[in-house]
Amino acid sequence: MTSLSHLAEKILGGYFVSRDEALGLATDEAISPWVLFEQANRLREAHFGNRVHLCSIVNAKMGGCPEDCGFCSQSARFETGVERGTGIISEAEVAKAEARAEAWGSGALSMVTATRGYKAGAEFDKVLARVKQVSAGGRLEAHASLGLLGLDEFKALRAAGCTEFNHNLETGRGYFEKVCTTHTYDDRIATIRNARAVGMRTCVGGIIGMGEAAEDRVDLAMTLRELDVDEVPLNFLVSVEGTPMAAVAKERAPMAPLEMLRQVAMFRFVLPTKNIFICAGRQHLGDLQALIFQAGASGIMIGDFLTTKNRSPEDDLKMISDLGLEPKACGRSSIAKVVDRETDSGRVSLAVIAN
Repeated sequence: MTSLSHLAEKILGGYFVSRDEALGLATDEAISPWVLFEQANRLREAHFGNRVHLCSIVNAKMGGCPEDCGFCSQSARFETGVERGTGIISEAEVAKAEARAEAWGSGALSMVTATRGYKAGAEFDKVLARVKQVSAGGRLEAHASLGLLGLDEFKALRAAGCTEFNHNLETGRGYFEKVCTTHTYDDRIATIRNARAVGMRTCVGGIIGMGEAAEDRVDLAMTLRELDVDEVPLNFLVSVEGTPMAAVAKERAPMAPLEMLRQVAMFRFVLPTKNIFICAGRQHLGDLQALIFQAGASGIMIGDFLTTKNRSPEDDLKMISDLGLEPKACGRSSIAKVVDRETDSGRVSLAVIAN
């Protein structure tokens, strides 16, 4: 492989790394991780400067999903202790989620439902109403993650004000059947293309550490490049008791933090212009969590996930500040500063949006 600095220079000039080059970045132990991170950071800075993208999600319908995605605590097929089949969250709950996201500096709130997908009907109408609530509020972009949707449903979602749709591919095509058998990889790709067809941005990523090989991660990165997605959320498996992936995790040694960061860097080399943000599983990095940006990540999910905890927003905002980086709300102006305020629940850090 050519020197990493020369490869990064070529990428900045418009070159696309090959599959073999990407695999080398992900696996070649002769490549110093620190040199790799230096060049990944160079690519990040070239396209994002000091800005760190922040986004937030809310569990808009918890539990009872009929699909068998092996990592998911919300599948009705697994005994994970998650409440099954709860309805769409209320207007009041959405308002609380909006307030939290805005206080943390997010510019968007994504509605996530545990479901195979939607056709037109009463429950989908409720989802559309909650999306419209966020969009009409004017403070946050309305995003959604609702499973498999057809063109008609996407048109309705777009009309309600949704600007971005999340639908992760999870892994490479060759490993997908070991993760899920109740729908296909092509089902997911069709949904992503439907979202783009109505003018939505697409947010598509996956999970690292489900027993897949490095080749599967590279295949995922290459597919995301082919689909020209807008944002790439990367997760590291959070093992939930009762799911099939919990058993897989017990059989394998945990991925070392530097190895995790190497995978982030590989995605940055393959997808130099895309917003790559790190979501669930960041805690596995331990004391190296702040190095995600050095490894090429340009954003994080702030606030809790669907059924698992994230670290506190205050700690994340302090980390960003300590690194000399600037929080950037999705779809919003840059955050001017972070200030402390007293609230009913205690002292918290608030991101102040610049006009």
